[in-house]
Amino acid sequence: MTGETLAQFYMRKLPELRRKRDVTRKEVAQGVGVTLGKYDKWETGKALPKAGDVDRLAEYYGISIDEMLEITPEESAAINRQIIADAEQLPPEQRKNVLRVMRDGHPELFRSYRQETWT
Repeated sequence: MTGETLAQFYMRKLPELRRKRDVTRKEVAQGVGVTLGKYDKWETGKALPKAGDVDRLAEYYGISIDEMLEITPEESAAINRQIIADAEQLPPEQRKNVLRVMRDGHPELFRSYRQETWT
């Protein structure tokens, strides 16, 4: 997604989530740990939330990051498989760390994966 597309996504998604929960922008900002001004910029498309902000927004609303970003289970699995494939190109120690994190978060992807590459 381009920055403009992401901005439009958040301009639609954030107010939608907020209305469903029946909370104010100020309450969301406080719940996520940002200033009201920063949160307002996300809702108006003037700034994009960073990865940690998206994580805290999802946690605040009690949904997964995939749900927050409207990623289907199939898309999520494809992204995770690509991360694992890309990890093969990293130096051994970095590869081991990435694969360990992925394995811990997504054990179903590693049922048939060569264990010697991430142990």
